[in-house]
Amino acid sequence: MNSLQQNQKKLKKKIRFLNMKAKFNDTKVTSVATFSYVESFKQIIGLPTILEKGVTYKKAANSTFNTAEIIEYMIDANILGFSRFMHIETLRNDEGYKKFKGVDKLPSEKVCRDLLKALPTETLEELRTINKKILDLKSSTEDVREVCINIDDTVITIFGNQEESGIGYNPRYNGRPSFKEKVGFISGTDELLNITLENGRHHSNYKFLDFFKSCVNQLPSRYILKRVRLDRGFFDEENFLYFEDNGIEYVVKCKMYSTVKMIIDFINNNPKDYIWHDISSNLSVTEITVPLPKWQRARRFVIIREKIIPKNMNQLMFEECKYKYQAIVTNIDYLTPEEIFQDYNQRCDVENNIDEIKEGYAFSENSLVNHKCNELYLLIKMIAYNIHNWFKQAIMPKEVQHHEISTLRRIFYRVCGNVCGSKYYRYLSFSNNCLLKKIITHIQKQIHVFSRKMITVYT
Repeated sequence: MNSLQQNQKKLKKKIRFLNMKAKFNDTKVTSVATFSYVESFKQIIGLPTILEKGVTYKKAANSTFNTAEIIEYMIDANILGFSRFMHIETLRNDEGYKKFKGVDKLPSEKVCRDLLKALPTETLEELRTINKKILDLKSSTEDVREVCINIDDTVITIFGNQEESGIGYNPRYNGRPSFKEKVGFISGTDELLNITLENGRHHSNYKFLDFFKSCVNQLPSRYILKRVRLDRGFFDEENFLYFEDNGIEYVVKCKMYSTVKMIIDFINNNPKDYIWHDISSNLSVTEITVPLPKWQRARRFVIIREKIIPKNMNQLMFEECKYKYQAIVTNIDYLTPEEIFQDYNQRCDVENNIDEIKEGYAFSENSLVNHKCNELYLLIKMIAYNIHNWFKQAIMPKEVQHHEISTLRRIFYRVCGNVCGSKYYRYLSFSNNCLLKKIITHIQKQIHVFSRKMITVYT
Protein backbone atom coordinates (compact mmCIF):
# COMPACT_ATOMS: atom_id res chain seq x y z
CA MET A 1 0.00 0.00 0.00
CA ASN A 2 1.54 3.29 -1.07
CA SER A 3 1.60 6.45 1.04
CA LEU A 4 -1.33 8.02 -0.87
CA GLN A 5 -3.62 5.11 -0.04
CA GLN A 6 -2.50 5.19 3.59
CA ASN A 7 -3.30 8.91 3.85
CA GLN A 8 -6.72 8.37 2.29
CA LYS A 9 -7.46 5.60 4.79
CA LYS A 10 -6.44 7.82 7.73
CA LEU A 11 -8.59 10.65 6.39
CA LYS A 12 -11.63 8.36 6.10
CA LYS A 13 -11.16 7.28 9.73
CA LYS A 14 -10.99 10.90 10.88
CA ILE A 15 -14.10 11.79 8.90
CA ARG A 16 -15.97 8.76 10.26
CA PHE A 17 -14.94 9.81 13.79
CA LEU A 18 -15.93 13.48 13.44
CA ASN A 19 -18.85 13.41 11.00
CA MET A 20 -21.24 12.16 13.66
CA LYS A 21 -24.94 11.50 13.44
CA ALA A 22 -27.16 14.21 14.88
CA LYS A 23 -30.33 13.86 16.93
CA PHE A 24 -32.72 16.69 17.68
CA ASN A 25 -34.71 15.35 20.60
CA ASP A 26 -32.93 16.74 23.69
CA THR A 27 -35.16 19.15 25.61
CA LYS A 28 -32.58 19.78 28.34
CA VAL A 29 -30.07 21.78 26.27
CA THR A 30 -30.26 25.58 26.27
CA SER A 31 -28.03 28.29 24.84
CA VAL A 32 -29.01 30.72 27.64
CA ALA A 33 -28.63 28.54 30.73
CA THR A 34 -27.67 31.34 33.13
CA PHE A 35 -30.74 33.40 32.27
CA SER A 36 -32.54 31.55 35.06
CA TYR A 37 -30.77 33.90 37.50
CA VAL A 38 -32.01 36.98 35.64
CA GLU A 39 -35.49 35.45 35.68
CA SER A 40 -35.19 35.05 39.46
CA PHE A 41 -34.17 38.70 39.72
CA LYS A 42 -37.16 39.82 37.64
CA GLN A 43 -39.53 37.81 39.82
CA ILE A 44 -38.04 39.33 42.98
CA ILE A 45 -38.57 42.91 41.77
CA GLY A 46 -42.05 41.99 40.50
CA LEU A 47 -41.49 42.89 36.85
CA PRO A 48 -44.43 40.81 35.48
CA THR A 49 -46.82 42.64 37.83
CA ILE A 50 -45.29 46.04 37.00
CA LEU A 51 -45.83 45.38 33.28
CA GLU A 52 -49.34 44.01 33.81
CA LYS A 53 -50.42 47.07 35.79
CA GLY A 54 -48.41 49.57 33.76
CA VAL A 55 -49.73 48.87 30.25
CA THR A 56 -53.46 49.45 29.87
CA TYR A 57 -53.85 48.03 26.36
CA LYS A 58 -55.55 44.62 26.45
CA LYS A 59 -55.43 42.03 23.70
CA ALA A 60 -58.48 40.01 22.70
CA ALA A 61 -59.72 37.48 25.27
CA ASN A 62 -58.86 34.55 23.00
CA SER A 63 -55.23 35.67 22.49
CA THR A 64 -52.55 33.13 23.39
CA PHE A 65 -50.33 35.79 24.97
CA ASN A 66 -51.30 38.94 26.83
CA THR A 67 -49.63 42.31 26.34
CA ALA A 68 -47.37 42.12 29.40
CA GLU A 69 -46.09 38.66 28.45
CA ILE A 70 -45.08 39.80 24.96
CA ILE A 71 -43.35 42.93 26.25
CA GLU A 72 -41.46 40.91 28.87
CA TYR A 73 -40.43 38.44 26.17
CA MET A 74 -38.98 41.31 24.10
CA ILE A 75 -37.17 42.61 27.21
CA ASP A 76 -35.61 39.16 27.74
CA ALA A 77 -34.62 38.92 24.09
CA ASN A 78 -32.83 42.27 24.18
CA ILE A 79 -30.92 41.45 27.37
CA LEU A 80 -29.74 38.25 25.70
CA GLY A 81 -28.80 40.02 22.46
CA PHE A 82 -31.67 38.91 20.21
CA SER A 83 -32.54 42.46 19.23
CA ARG A 84 -33.60 41.87 15.62
CA PHE A 85 -37.07 40.42 15.20
CA MET A 86 -35.81 37.59 13.02
CA HIS A 87 -33.31 36.67 15.77
CA ILE A 88 -36.09 36.46 18.36
CA GLU A 89 -37.15 33.21 16.68
CA THR A 90 -33.90 31.65 17.94
CA LEU A 91 -34.93 32.32 21.53
CA ARG A 92 -38.45 31.14 20.80
CA ASN A 93 -37.11 27.67 19.94
CA ASP A 94 -34.92 27.37 23.05
CA GLU A 95 -36.38 24.58 25.20
CA GLY A 96 -34.39 25.55 28.29
CA TYR A 97 -35.66 29.14 28.15
CA LYS A 98 -39.22 27.79 27.98
CA LYS A 99 -38.55 25.83 31.17
CA PHE A 100 -37.33 28.97 32.94
CA LYS A 101 -40.52 30.76 31.91
CA GLY A 102 -42.72 27.75 32.73
CA VAL A 103 -44.41 27.79 29.32
CA ASP A 104 -44.75 25.53 26.29
CA LYS A 105 -45.08 28.29 23.68
CA LEU A 106 -43.51 31.69 23.12
CA PRO A 107 -44.57 34.63 20.90
CA SER A 108 -43.38 34.64 17.31
CA GLU A 109 -41.70 37.65 15.75
CA LYS A 110 -44.99 38.43 13.97
CA VAL A 111 -46.82 38.54 17.30
CA CYS A 112 -44.22 41.02 18.58
CA ARG A 113 -44.48 43.21 15.49
CA ASP A 114 -48.27 43.11 15.52
CA LEU A 115 -48.37 44.17 19.17
CA LEU A 116 -46.17 47.21 18.48
CA LYS A 117 -48.52 48.20 15.65
CA ALA A 118 -51.61 47.73 17.82
CA LEU A 119 -50.37 49.59 20.89
CA PRO A 120 -51.78 53.15 21.11
CA THR A 121 -49.56 56.22 21.44
CA GLU A 122 -50.49 56.39 25.15
CA THR A 123 -48.29 53.34 25.67
CA LEU A 124 -45.21 55.49 25.03
CA GLU A 125 -45.74 57.35 28.30
CA GLU A 126 -46.84 54.15 30.05
CA LEU A 127 -43.49 52.54 29.20
CA ARG A 128 -41.66 55.60 30.51
CA THR A 129 -43.70 55.31 33.71
CA ILE A 130 -42.71 51.64 33.98
CA ASN A 131 -39.07 52.66 33.56
CA LYS A 132 -39.50 55.20 36.38
CA LYS A 133 -41.09 52.51 38.58
CA ILE A 134 -38.04 50.28 38.05
CA LEU A 135 -35.68 53.14 38.91
CA ASP A 136 -37.79 53.94 42.00
CA LEU A 137 -37.45 50.34 43.16
CA LYS A 138 -33.69 50.40 42.56
CA SER A 139 -33.32 53.60 44.56
CA SER A 140 -35.30 52.09 47.46
CA THR A 141 -32.47 49.57 47.98
CA GLU A 142 -29.85 52.35 48.18
CA ASP A 143 -29.05 55.32 50.38
CA VAL A 144 -30.35 58.77 49.50
CA ARG A 145 -27.77 60.40 47.24
CA GLU A 146 -27.02 63.41 45.08
CA VAL A 147 -26.80 62.71 41.36
CA CYS A 148 -25.51 64.34 38.22
CA ILE A 149 -27.25 63.94 34.86
CA ASN A 150 -25.19 63.67 31.67
CA ILE A 151 -27.15 64.51 28.52
CA ASP A 152 -26.11 64.07 24.91
CA ASP A 153 -27.53 63.04 21.56
CA THR A 154 -26.43 60.71 18.78
CA VAL A 155 -27.16 60.35 15.07
CA ILE A 156 -28.84 57.13 13.90
CA THR A 157 -28.47 56.61 10.15
CA ILE A 158 -31.50 55.15 8.37
CA PHE A 159 -31.24 52.71 5.45
CA GLY A 160 -34.93 52.54 4.59
CA ASN A 161 -38.09 54.64 4.45
CA GLN A 162 -38.80 55.07 8.15
CA GLU A 163 -41.35 57.70 9.12
CA GLU A 164 -40.20 61.04 10.59
CA SER A 165 -36.55 60.58 9.64
CA GLY A 166 -34.78 63.51 8.01
CA ILE A 167 -31.54 64.61 6.38
CA GLY A 168 -29.48 66.57 8.87
CA TYR A 169 -26.00 66.55 10.34
CA ASN A 170 -24.52 63.10 9.80
CA PRO A 171 -20.75 62.83 10.40
CA ARG A 172 -20.42 59.37 8.86
CA TYR A 173 -23.04 59.15 6.09
CA ASN A 174 -23.38 62.69 4.83
CA GLY A 175 -26.67 63.24 3.02
CA ARG A 176 -28.42 60.11 4.28
CA PRO A 177 -31.65 60.37 6.31
CA SER A 178 -31.34 59.77 10.02
CA PHE A 179 -32.94 59.93 13.44
CA LYS A 180 -31.59 61.91 16.38
CA GLU A 181 -31.71 60.10 19.74
CA LYS A 182 -31.40 62.31 22.82
CA VAL A 183 -30.42 60.49 26.03
CA GLY A 184 -30.06 61.31 29.72
CA PHE A 185 -27.94 59.12 32.02
CA ILE A 186 -27.21 59.30 35.74
CA SER A 187 -23.46 59.78 36.07
CA GLY A 188 -21.55 57.00 37.78
CA THR A 189 -24.33 54.41 38.00
CA ASP A 190 -25.46 54.67 34.35
CA GLU A 191 -29.26 54.51 34.73
CA LEU A 192 -30.96 55.62 31.51
CA LEU A 193 -33.63 58.17 32.47
CA ASN A 194 -35.19 58.92 29.11
CA ILE A 195 -34.66 58.76 25.37
CA THR A 196 -36.28 60.40 22.35
CA LEU A 197 -36.50 59.40 18.69
CA GLU A 198 -36.42 62.67 16.76
CA ASN A 199 -36.15 63.82 13.17
CA GLY A 200 -32.54 63.88 12.00
CA ARG A 201 -32.89 67.55 11.03
CA HIS A 202 -33.31 68.58 14.67
CA HIS A 203 -30.46 70.39 16.36
CA SER A 204 -29.18 69.09 19.69
CA ASN A 205 -30.83 71.99 21.51
CA TYR A 206 -34.26 71.34 19.94
CA LYS A 207 -36.79 71.27 22.82
CA PHE A 208 -33.92 70.59 25.18
CA LEU A 209 -35.57 71.99 28.29
CA ASP A 210 -38.63 69.80 27.71
CA PHE A 211 -36.36 66.77 27.54
CA PHE A 212 -34.38 67.85 30.59
CA LYS A 213 -37.58 68.28 32.61
CA SER A 214 -38.71 64.80 31.55
CA CYS A 215 -35.39 63.38 32.80
CA VAL A 216 -35.86 65.16 36.13
CA ASN A 217 -39.39 63.75 36.38
CA GLN A 218 -37.96 60.27 35.86
CA LEU A 219 -35.58 60.68 38.81
CA PRO A 220 -36.55 58.68 41.91
CA SER A 221 -37.39 60.81 44.95
CA ARG A 222 -34.34 59.40 46.77
CA TYR A 223 -32.04 60.79 44.06
CA ILE A 224 -31.40 64.51 44.56
CA LEU A 225 -30.37 66.34 41.39
CA LYS A 226 -27.20 68.33 41.97
CA ARG A 227 -25.62 68.95 38.58
CA VAL A 228 -25.99 68.58 34.83
CA ARG A 229 -23.18 68.20 32.30
CA LEU A 230 -23.73 69.13 28.65
CA ASP A 231 -21.82 69.25 25.39
CA ARG A 232 -21.49 72.36 23.23
CA GLY A 233 -24.70 71.56 21.31
CA PHE A 234 -26.68 72.71 24.36
CA PHE A 235 -24.76 75.98 24.84
CA ASP A 236 -27.66 78.42 25.19
CA GLU A 237 -28.41 81.13 27.76
CA GLU A 238 -32.04 80.02 28.00
CA ASN A 239 -30.78 76.73 29.41
CA PHE A 240 -28.40 78.48 31.82
CA LEU A 241 -31.16 80.77 33.10
CA TYR A 242 -33.40 77.79 33.79
CA PHE A 243 -30.65 75.97 35.71
CA GLU A 244 -29.78 79.09 37.72
CA ASP A 245 -33.40 79.88 38.57
CA ASN A 246 -33.93 76.30 39.78
CA GLY A 247 -30.72 75.96 41.80
CA ILE A 248 -29.10 73.38 39.51
CA GLU A 249 -25.35 73.34 38.96
CA TYR A 250 -24.22 73.11 35.34
CA VAL A 251 -20.95 72.47 33.52
CA VAL A 252 -21.29 73.10 29.78
CA LYS A 253 -18.79 73.11 26.92
CA CYS A 254 -18.80 76.42 25.02
CA LYS A 255 -19.31 76.85 21.33
CA MET A 256 -16.31 78.70 19.97
CA TYR A 257 -18.22 81.76 18.83
CA SER A 258 -16.19 84.79 17.76
CA THR A 259 -17.14 86.43 21.06
CA VAL A 260 -15.63 83.51 23.00
CA LYS A 261 -12.46 83.80 20.91
CA MET A 262 -12.35 87.51 21.76
CA ILE A 263 -12.43 86.59 25.46
CA ILE A 264 -9.46 84.26 24.94
CA ASP A 265 -7.57 87.00 23.07
CA PHE A 266 -8.32 89.42 25.92
CA ILE A 267 -6.91 86.94 28.46
CA ASN A 268 -3.75 86.43 26.40
CA ASN A 269 -3.30 90.19 26.03
CA ASN A 270 -3.52 90.69 29.81
CA PRO A 271 -1.16 88.04 31.25
CA LYS A 272 -0.73 89.91 34.54
CA ASP A 273 -4.44 89.77 35.32
CA TYR A 274 -5.14 86.26 34.03
CA ILE A 275 -2.50 83.71 34.97
CA TRP A 276 -2.35 80.32 33.28
CA HIS A 277 -1.99 77.47 35.79
CA ASP A 278 -0.36 74.29 34.53
CA ILE A 279 -2.33 71.11 35.27
CA SER A 280 -0.20 68.78 33.13
CA SER A 281 2.79 68.93 30.80
CA ASN A 282 0.68 70.30 27.94
CA LEU A 283 -2.50 71.65 29.61
CA SER A 284 -3.08 74.85 31.55
CA VAL A 285 -6.21 76.66 32.77
CA THR A 286 -7.42 80.09 33.75
CA GLU A 287 -10.80 81.72 34.34
CA ILE A 288 -12.78 84.89 33.72
CA THR A 289 -16.30 86.05 34.59
CA VAL A 290 -17.97 88.05 31.81
CA PRO A 291 -21.28 88.22 29.94
CA LEU A 292 -21.47 87.45 26.25
CA PRO A 293 -23.27 90.01 24.06
CA LYS A 294 -27.08 89.83 24.51
CA TRP A 295 -26.69 87.78 27.69
CA GLN A 296 -28.63 88.88 30.75
CA ARG A 297 -25.88 87.89 33.21
CA ALA A 298 -22.14 87.52 33.51
CA ARG A 299 -20.97 83.92 33.92
CA ARG A 300 -17.83 82.09 34.90
CA PHE A 301 -15.75 80.79 32.00
CA VAL A 302 -12.96 78.27 32.53
CA ILE A 303 -10.49 78.40 29.64
CA ILE A 304 -8.30 75.39 28.85
CA ARG A 305 -5.16 75.85 26.80
CA GLU A 306 -3.42 72.89 25.19
CA LYS A 307 0.03 72.96 23.64
CA ILE A 308 0.13 71.79 20.05
CA ILE A 309 3.01 69.38 19.63
CA PRO A 310 4.33 69.70 16.05
CA LYS A 311 4.56 66.52 14.00
CA ASN A 312 7.94 67.67 12.75
CA MET A 313 9.99 68.83 15.75
CA ASN A 314 12.27 70.82 13.39
CA GLN A 315 9.31 72.74 12.00
CA LEU A 316 9.26 76.49 12.71
CA MET A 317 6.12 77.53 14.66
CA PHE A 318 4.71 81.01 15.13
CA GLU A 319 3.74 82.05 18.66
CA GLU A 320 0.03 82.42 17.87
CA CYS A 321 -0.15 78.86 16.52
CA LYS A 322 1.26 77.13 19.58
CA TYR A 323 -1.99 76.47 21.41
CA LYS A 324 -5.54 75.33 20.91
CA TYR A 325 -8.29 76.30 23.29
CA GLN A 326 -11.56 75.11 24.73
CA ALA A 327 -13.92 76.86 27.12
CA ILE A 328 -16.39 75.68 29.76
CA VAL A 329 -19.16 77.80 31.28
CA THR A 330 -20.41 77.03 34.78
CA ASN A 331 -22.29 78.47 37.73
CA ILE A 332 -20.17 76.52 40.25
CA ASP A 333 -18.02 78.90 42.27
CA TYR A 334 -16.51 76.57 44.88
CA LEU A 335 -14.38 74.45 42.54
CA THR A 336 -11.04 75.50 41.06
CA PRO A 337 -10.66 75.80 37.27
CA GLU A 338 -8.77 72.51 37.25
CA GLU A 339 -11.57 70.79 39.19
CA ILE A 340 -14.17 72.18 36.78
CA PHE A 341 -12.18 70.80 33.85
CA GLN A 342 -11.87 67.40 35.53
CA ASP A 343 -15.57 67.37 36.39
CA TYR A 344 -16.54 68.11 32.80
CA ASN A 345 -14.34 65.27 31.61
CA GLN A 346 -16.58 62.89 33.57
CA ARG A 347 -19.21 63.71 30.95
CA CYS A 348 -17.22 61.39 28.68
CA ASP A 349 -19.01 58.56 30.47
CA VAL A 350 -22.09 59.38 28.41
CA GLU A 351 -20.12 58.62 25.23
CA ASN A 352 -19.43 55.13 26.60
CA ASN A 353 -23.08 54.80 27.62
CA ILE A 354 -24.19 55.68 24.10
CA ASP A 355 -21.79 53.14 22.61
CA GLU A 356 -23.19 50.53 25.00
CA ILE A 357 -26.84 51.08 24.08
CA LYS A 358 -26.09 51.34 20.36
CA GLU A 359 -23.79 48.34 20.10
CA GLY A 360 -25.11 46.21 22.96
CA TYR A 361 -28.85 46.88 22.74
CA ALA A 362 -29.18 47.88 19.08
CA PHE A 363 -30.54 51.37 19.82
CA SER A 364 -29.13 52.25 16.40
CA GLU A 365 -31.47 49.79 14.67
CA ASN A 366 -34.92 51.12 13.82
CA SER A 367 -36.13 48.59 11.28
CA LEU A 368 -39.88 49.28 11.42
CA VAL A 369 -41.43 51.80 9.02
CA ASN A 370 -43.87 53.24 11.55
CA HIS A 371 -42.32 55.85 13.86
CA LYS A 372 -44.54 54.95 16.81
CA CYS A 373 -43.49 51.29 16.55
CA ASN A 374 -39.81 52.22 16.45
CA GLU A 375 -40.15 54.46 19.50
CA LEU A 376 -42.10 51.81 21.43
CA TYR A 377 -39.43 49.21 20.76
CA LEU A 378 -36.75 51.74 21.72
CA LEU A 379 -38.44 52.25 25.11
CA ILE A 380 -38.69 48.48 25.63
CA LYS A 381 -34.94 48.32 25.00
CA MET A 382 -34.47 51.12 27.54
CA ILE A 383 -36.30 49.04 30.17
CA ALA A 384 -34.18 46.00 29.25
CA TYR A 385 -31.02 48.09 29.63
CA ASN A 386 -32.00 49.36 33.09
CA ILE A 387 -33.02 45.90 34.33
CA HIS A 388 -29.67 44.47 33.27
CA ASN A 389 -27.84 47.48 34.75
CA TRP A 390 -29.57 46.90 38.10
CA PHE A 391 -28.97 43.14 37.97
CA LYS A 392 -25.30 43.72 37.19
CA GLN A 393 -24.78 46.16 40.07
CA ALA A 394 -26.88 44.31 42.67
CA ILE A 395 -26.16 40.66 41.87
CA MET A 396 -23.00 40.16 39.84
CA PRO A 397 -19.41 40.11 41.22
CA LYS A 398 -17.69 43.50 41.31
CA GLU A 399 -14.86 42.30 39.10
CA VAL A 400 -17.24 41.84 36.13
CA GLN A 401 -19.56 44.81 36.73
CA HIS A 402 -17.45 47.06 34.50
CA HIS A 403 -17.86 44.72 31.51
CA GLU A 404 -20.00 45.76 28.57
CA ILE A 405 -23.07 43.67 27.82
CA SER A 406 -21.36 42.09 24.79
CA THR A 407 -18.63 40.70 27.06
CA LEU A 408 -21.13 39.52 29.68
CA ARG A 409 -23.09 37.69 27.00
CA ARG A 410 -19.93 35.90 25.95
CA ILE A 411 -18.82 34.85 29.44
CA PHE A 412 -22.19 34.52 31.17
CA TYR A 413 -25.54 35.05 29.44
CA ARG A 414 -24.99 33.03 26.25
CA VAL A 415 -23.32 29.97 27.77
CA CYS A 416 -24.79 26.59 26.83
CA GLY A 417 -25.87 24.15 29.51
CA ASN A 418 -28.41 21.50 30.45
CA VAL A 419 -31.51 22.04 32.58
CA CYS A 420 -31.65 18.79 34.55
CA GLY A 421 -34.11 17.40 37.09
CA SER A 422 -37.65 18.60 37.68
CA LYS A 423 -39.58 21.07 39.84
CA TYR A 424 -37.63 22.01 43.00
CA TYR A 425 -34.88 19.49 42.18
CA ARG A 426 -33.83 21.18 38.97
CA TYR A 427 -30.22 22.15 38.44
CA LEU A 428 -28.01 23.51 35.68
CA SER A 429 -25.18 21.44 34.24
CA PHE A 430 -22.23 23.11 32.50
CA SER A 431 -18.89 22.04 31.11
CA ASN A 432 -15.93 22.79 33.38
CA ASN A 433 -15.49 26.59 33.47
CA CYS A 434 -13.72 28.20 36.44
CA LEU A 435 -14.78 31.78 35.66
CA LEU A 436 -18.42 30.83 35.16
CA LYS A 437 -18.40 28.78 38.36
CA LYS A 438 -17.05 31.75 40.32
CA ILE A 439 -19.67 34.12 38.86
CA ILE A 440 -22.60 31.77 39.47
CA THR A 441 -21.51 30.95 43.04
CA HIS A 442 -21.48 34.67 43.84
CA ILE A 443 -24.83 35.26 42.10
CA GLN A 444 -26.57 32.44 43.97
CA LYS A 445 -25.59 33.99 47.31
CA GLN A 446 -26.49 37.52 46.23
CA ILE A 447 -29.95 36.52 45.02
CA HIS A 448 -30.82 35.37 48.55
CA VAL A 449 -29.41 38.59 50.04
CA PHE A 450 -31.25 40.71 47.48
CA SER A 451 -34.59 38.92 47.96
CA ARG A 452 -34.46 39.62 51.70
CA LYS A 453 -33.68 43.28 51.00
CA MET A 454 -36.64 43.58 48.60
CA ILE A 455 -38.99 42.02 51.18
CA THR A 456 -38.24 44.98 53.47
CA VAL A 457 -38.93 47.36 50.56
CA TYR A 458 -42.37 45.89 49.88
CA THR A 459 -43.38 45.65 53.57
